[in-house]
Amino acid sequence: MGELTPLQKEVVAGLTAGTLTTITVHPLDLVKIRLQLLATSAHRYGYREVAQSIVSSSQRSHILKEAYRGLGINLVGNALAWGVYFGLYREAKDLIYGWAIQDCDQVVKFTDRDGKMSSLMYLGAGASSGLLTAILTNPIWVLKTRIMSTSSYASGSYRSTWDGVKRLLQDEGARAMWHGLLPSMFGVSQGAIYFMIYDTLKNRFSSVRYREGRTNDSNNNPRLKNTETIAMTTLSKMISVSTVYPFQLLKSNLQSFQSATEKYTLYRLANRIYKLEGIGGFYRGLSANLIRSIPSACITFCVYENCKRYL
Repeated sequence: MGELTPLQKEVVAGLTAGTLTTITVHPLDLVKIRLQLLATSAHRYGYREVAQSIVSSSQRSHILKEAYRGLGINLVGNALAWGVYFGLYREAKDLIYGWAIQDCDQVVKFTDRDGKMSSLMYLGAGASSGLLTAILTNPIWVLKTRIMSTSSYASGSYRSTWDGVKRLLQDEGARAMWHGLLPSMFGVSQGAIYFMIYDTLKNRFSSVRYREGRTNDSNNNPRLKNTETIAMTTLSKMISVSTVYPFQLLKSNLQSFQSATEKYTLYRLANRIYKLEGIGGFYRGLSANLIRSIPSACITFCVYENCKRYL
């Protein structure tokens, strides 16, 4: 087998990273979703009530089964989304570089191109690839939200992914597969902001290390130590997640069972949350999301960077 192309490496690394990360942090993802859906509740429920509901549901089955409810659809969605995203991101960076730099044909290695790109180029590549990924994977997230928001024994809950697909199409039609797409499209700015910060830090750090003669790569490829990847990932994720979190919350609520019952529009949902809790209501579950997303991103990008290195 010949050497993989840069695009193939990005896709394989993204799929591997997405799979391992999802398995590791799935219970935290479940808690995050259930907290987000409490934003439309008049009751001041929080982490304790969500944890108690999971424990009480586990009395009829094993606690791990409840904590990992929806793992299958989450695994497929995240592995696919990361694989598609990294592949599109690679292509978007090359296209943007080609449009912006007239003599790009003189640059033969794609890793050299990354070092020559500006933060705005990274932002554009991240936004465009994130937008396409959000559109392609939205039906998966609708099913994921419906499954993970309820116990397996709750009345009306989906028994499996296939059961969810059949019932969603039968009860609400194909349009229901695209619930929450608008805030999801706005929410792709999280990925764009993240990659703008992460890739800028990575390539600036690599350039400094190269000038100081501390790189062990003769081609000046930005190969980071795991500790460096974790530090850059943590900073990038904290900023990007906190900036666009309200869009994630709105998306989850528009994809829920309650949204189908209440016939929420984006405006009606936002107005209800604001009346119940004010601006703070749009950040319900943020700390749980940070606890989930920062370790998740660190695992993802450590696996991603190392996979690319050894492929």
